[in-house]
Amino acid sequence: MTRRLRRSFVLPAARILSVAATVAVLAPMSYAAADSAPASDSGPAVSATLAQHIPVGNGVNLGGFSDLYPRDGSGRHFWTITDRGPNFDRDTGQGFVDPKFTPRILAIDVKGSKLTVSKQILLHLPRGVTDPVTGGSNITGLPNISTDTAAFDPAGNQLPFDPYGVDSEGVVRAPNGSFWISDEYRPSVLHIAADGTVLSRLVPSDQTAYSAKGIDVQRILPAVLSKEKSNRGIEALTISADGRTLYAGMQSPLNNPTTKISAASRNMRIVQLDISHAAKPRLAAEYLTVRDADNSTDGDWKNSTMSWLAPGQLLVEERDAKAPAKHTYFYAVDLRQASNLLGTKWDDPATSPSLEQLDPPGLAANDVVAGAKRLVLDVAAAGTTNSKLEGVAVLRQGRRTEIAVVDDNDFDVSGIDASGNVQFTTTPEQLDIYRLPTAQVYN
Repeated sequence: MTRRLRRSFVLPAARILSVAATVAVLAPMSYAAADSAPASDSGPAVSATLAQHIPVGNGVNLGGFSDLYPRDGSGRHFWTITDRGPNFDRDTGQGFVDPKFTPRILAIDVKGSKLTVSKQILLHLPRGVTDPVTGGSNITGLPNISTDTAAFDPAGNQLPFDPYGVDSEGVVRAPNGSFWISDEYRPSVLHIAADGTVLSRLVPSDQTAYSAKGIDVQRILPAVLSKEKSNRGIEALTISADGRTLYAGMQSPLNNPTTKISAASRNMRIVQLDISHAAKPRLAAEYLTVRDADNSTDGDWKNSTMSWLAPGQLLVEERDAKAPAKHTYFYAVDLRQASNLLGTKWDDPATSPSLEQLDPPGLAANDVVAGAKRLVLDVAAAGTTNSKLEGVAVLRQGRRTEIAVVDDNDFDVSGIDASGNVQFTTTPEQLDIYRLPTAQVYN
């Protein structure tokens, strides 16, 4: 069935539990001006669920898959990453089922209708550096700065902050085999060696009090990003085919200047980093995308994942966390004519009105050009049963394009009862693959 979609042009080795893989290189995309695209309502061409029960502690199995990156060009082998670990909401903060859980990079494989895990790479510190929570080299998923949400164990005891802690969300692999990951907390971006060693962490320039002995802390991100909505730091992450450029997207509009402004704002920031010299990355640009308007659900839209299409062009998610099964879209976003906001007044938190306060006419009046958008995939209209999508990967396969998406099942944890027992949702990890005509994405 063909349907017309919406038009929108708003603006150490021992820790590898289970071989170097090649990086998939996509053909350049010629940005299309087409405003419609076919989408099947018969569901994904491939749908695979995690067939393994891999214990990670306290009765919980491995889950929380939070991104996708191709391990090769087959469209069946990917890298993913867990988030901070099994957790649950509390009135006073966040509960952690296993406070010593270590976030990890995973190699996953699609085999028919089954999704399997072939490798786990635990994130850990350089030799001789000890994490204060685990008492060893492995890090945790606990908050790493006092402005993050308070953390508690299942018994309700408040947990300490871990300066090395990370709520890992995005993952990409560089040509040399190292990884870059994004952190939803601070926000920050981390460089990770092939064996999982944390090498460096990029944080906003105003975070002068933050330190983490043994790793290279570089304060190069715009200071304004420190005004992130709580636990809505950098989630979406993607890398260019040549491995020289990294794009990192804030999950939600900034609290700039207030949480009320964030709830109403449609303006989402993406920063571009030159990682040609990985030890000394350079902030190269900052762009704006404007999410679609939806007055009934404003306040909880997210950009949880992105994928590189061509120079200056990305596939970007817009997902309504309040109704993801109805509102999850992927747009081709062209940044080539967008305003570079880096170093402008919009990076100054004192600017009034702030960038987040401007509606599209206000952006135009201030000569701010957002990335041009073209809808590529309406996931709900395409018949998915998988709604909390936090990973996307794009692969060109001859005359068609495959778009793979994976959900974050939150480790199947729904909460904890009065006796401290973990409650489950029976929601498995699921990876879906959609097949679209190449012209729909690349033209």
